[in-house]
Amino acid sequence: MAFTLHINASLLALGLGVIILLMRKGTWPHRAMGLIWVTAMAMSALSSFWLGGGVLPLLGHLGPIHLLSLWVLVALAVAVRAILQGKVRRHREWMRGAYIGLVAAFAGTLVPGRWMATQLGIW
Repeated sequence: MAFTLHINASLLALGLGVIILLMRKGTWPHRAMGLIWVTAMAMSALSSFWLGGGVLPLLGHLGPIHLLSLWVLVALAVAVRAILQGKVRRHREWMRGAYIGLVAAFAGTLVPGRWMATQLGIW
């Protein structure tokens, strides 16, 4: 179940993130989609803690990729707090950083032998 949640939330956040980055900011559609995106990102990051860390376990089943999940959760919290305080530039920077983290994690799933790469027929 954690795997299915993680994949679905991640793919939703990946696709929706592109749309949000390209759309006009500050509008109600931006805010509504942003709320969905933050929720998907948080679900993706949180569900990753039930998944294995790959080839380099650091603590139990947790690996280096989980440090990225932790960083994404911090970035989301800082970005949401920033916009609630009216700090638009800080919000934008942290949201972009969170999205870059997601893209980096997705790129990591395309490594030969990983499940996503196999499913997509890349390798």
